[in-house]
Amino acid sequence: MGKKYRSFSHQFKKELVAQIDAGMISQGQAARENDISPSLISRWMNQVHEGSLIDKPTAREKKLERELEQSKKKIGELTLLVDYLKKIEERSLRMKKLNSCVVTPKPLARSKEPAK
Repeated sequence: MGKKYRSFSHQFKKELVAQIDAGMISQGQAARENDISPSLISRWMNQVHEGSLIDKPTAREKKLERELEQSKKKIGELTLLVDYLKKIEERSLRMKKLNSCVVTPKPLARSKEPAK
């Protein structure tokens, strides 16, 4: 059976380091109260002070980002398709106007009269 590692939020780490820096608790006391290695707290302190403690996206956030990218891609494809269909429709209407001949009743009636 493998060892189960605990994970601590970035907010928790920053708050703990802030308490130690403010002198509210000592590093050893923080380690005992939270059942954490003092060396781990030292690492967190270094990361906070250097500004290298950054939030990593969770698995859910990564999944949502992938879905968002797929949706954006699909929207782009559908937009291109709609634009293409609009152009086809415009061209079709233009061709109908050019190739059509309108027959009205008046010229039709004239054609039945004998020629002069």
